[in-house]
Amino acid sequence: MTNNKETFLVTGAAGCIGAWVIRLLLDQGVSVVATDLSDDLKRLRLISIGRDDDKLDFATLDVTSTADVVRVINEREITHVVHLAGLQMPFCAANPPLGAMVNVVGTVNIFEGIRQAGRRIGLAYASSAAVFGASSYYTSGVVGDASEAFADTFYGVYKVANEGTARIYSMSHGIGSVGLRPFIIYGPGRDQGKTSDPTKAVLAAVRGEDFEIKFGGNLLLTYAPDCADGFIRAARAAAGSGDAVVLNVPGRRVGVAEFVALLDELLPDSAGKVTYVPTPLAVPALLSDSALGAVIGEVANRPLRDGLAETIAIFREALDAGLLAPSDS
Repeated sequence: MTNNKETFLVTGAAGCIGAWVIRLLLDQGVSVVATDLSDDLKRLRLISIGRDDDKLDFATLDVTSTADVVRVINEREITHVVHLAGLQMPFCAANPPLGAMVNVVGTVNIFEGIRQAGRRIGLAYASSAAVFGASSYYTSGVVGDASEAFADTFYGVYKVANEGTARIYSMSHGIGSVGLRPFIIYGPGRDQGKTSDPTKAVLAAVRGEDFEIKFGGNLLLTYAPDCADGFIRAARAAAGSGDAVVLNVPGRRVGVAEFVALLDELLPDSAGKVTYVPTPLAVPALLSDSALGAVIGEVANRPLRDGLAETIAIFREALDAGLLAPSDS
């Protein structure tokens, strides 16, 4: 259920999940203030062919500036925030101080902006399955909402810090929030980061090109628009709560070999062009029941076949429209 008086602030609008959150909100008729340091919304354009987004309000925002965050929340009369701005794992590893500024200080500033606004604002923010570290830290590799964090990367440590920040702002100021921990996201717009290879493989297969996925084993995959829907629902749920909740995002457990076989079936002309390295990623791929549904209601989690089929269709449309180059070469 939507409210015409809602105004969503989406940070990290230039990213994959940011683009999908914006797309879904605009399709619902909700007012959106999209923010990022970059005004290149190429991922939003990729998933928006044929749609008129003239009403989108974009504002350049550096989340490391407390004053700028406070100003945007107040001037735009924000009612809900989906906070996705952050540097991904490779960038945090390459520049830990910058990663901490954007990922940790930036998140503190979002909470501080809501505190200074002095009114109830529903907040959903992106944590990550990276808080868990390697699957070897857990019995049989199974993790749950309440599993202890064993982050073994700068990125994961920063996400643990953000979950702690949410807890303190709830305890000290009654600010409610829902932090979501996605595992591996796939779908149009997922074109960078350590685990973007499955989506890159789909695009390569659509182009008829060879591609090697640089890992094997089992993955917990979530289709990008399903994850975006979860963030929107979480922000709405947080608007009526003063609690800090952190929950895992359910996905579809699939082996990389199974993923490649399904891709070959859906794109028979490219069968055999996508291969993979058998070495598995050292990330959890087994999830005990998440309480996400009890918090946000319906949890979108479509079958892999359906997500891949839609991804293929969007890539084909984008290639025809000239939004994607016909080849990476």
